[in-house]
Amino acid sequence: MPRKSDRRDAAEDLTWLAHRAAEALKGAFNQVSRAAGLADLRDWLVLALVSDGSQRTQLEIARELDIDKTTLVAIIDRLEKDGLIVRNVSERDRRVRIPSATPRGVEVKNQVAIARDAAISARLAAIPAAEHAKFHGMLWSIVEGP
Repeated sequence: MPRKSDRRDAAEDLTWLAHRAAEALKGAFNQVSRAAGLADLRDWLVLALVSDGSQRTQLEIARELDIDKTTLVAIIDRLEKDGLIVRNVSERDRRVRIPSATPRGVEVKNQVAIARDAAISARLAAIPAAEHAKFHGMLWSIVEGP
């Protein structure tokens, strides 16, 4: 067990805090994803992206989500096997496949989004509701950088 002073030092380290906060949210989101039959957060991220009506190649999806191409293929294979997505031939290049969500995939994506919002709200309960938008904006500032 870490000493109290070690925990305080870690708690004052922004990197440690950001990592712990991200892990807490990721854990909550993985739980709701699994409850809907998905493997984890990454399945939902891919499903959400291919549900938006835009046509993206698998390489474009991998880049946008910062997921290794090999890992993405395994995720897409699993989602396709579960009937949540289909791969269509690209109109621009017949060698390329464009994943898109099936109606069932859109339904699962929406179901998980609702459960995700509830899980996030539960995790953010310690922050006054009036501050949620400000907190969200601060996180985007960190993500986008100067």
